[in-house]
Amino acid sequence: MIVPPRRSNDDPDRQTECQAALEAEFQGLSQRAIGAGWTESEVEFAMLCLSLAEIRRRECNIETEEQILAAIRMVEGR
Repeated sequence: MIVPPRRSNDDPDRQTECQAALEAEFQGLSQRAIGAGWTESEVEFAMLCLSLAEIRRRECNIETEEQILAAIRMVEGR
């Protein structure tokens, strides 16, 4: 179970709290993948790549939304 945050969004320790909250799930996923036959290095690399891909996806979505809004404003003459 992932525990919800106890700190406010602007608390400097919130990121550390998030990492602690995710650690057990992260380790569990790693162990299940290793148990399925993947090596520890393969699992670590895959998790890193998946994290980076998610960051890029989110950034691209934000950029696309901004472009759509700019196009709408241009069409509407704003």
